[in-house]
Amino acid sequence: MGREFFKRLERWEKRLQVFVVILFSLLVILQPFMSRDPLRFYMSFAEKMEGVPLSGHFSAVNNQDRGRVGYVKIEMQNYFILPRAVVSVNGEDAAAFEERDVLLTVEAGDEIVIDGTAYPYPITFQVSSVSEGVCWPPVNYQVSTDSSRVSLGKVKFE
Repeated sequence: MGREFFKRLERWEKRLQVFVVILFSLLVILQPFMSRDPLRFYMSFAEKMEGVPLSGHFSAVNNQDRGRVGYVKIEMQNYFILPRAVVSVNGEDAAAFEERDVLLTVEAGDEIVIDGTAYPYPITFQVSSVSEGVCWPPVNYQVSTDSSRVSLGKVKFE
């Protein structure tokens, strides 16, 4: 009885070892695919969900904040002028980077999206200043585009 139990245990241990080796091999084989942008986007759940609001009753913005107006100033870090880089507020083009920085007038709940799809290289943007009472996006918050659109999130007030 005791020997049979240990033989069974050894078989399960051997199967577990084979399973771990197969998983590790798959990890090593699939890792280079994750370095390519198109494949990484389709294979990574987190990148697919970026910028997608949660459904349900949860809301990060209170209705009482609706109507509060402020400003957000965004500047490019590594270039001076890129006129085809566009900032959208709630899906509508609000400004283009015809200068190094843009000043946006925003309300609570407005979503700010930077579109860098016109340029095939990485561009870094930073929130350089915000009006009093704006707690999101914070000052010095940075995002980078690499032929993509990036969301700064929804504007929140204190």
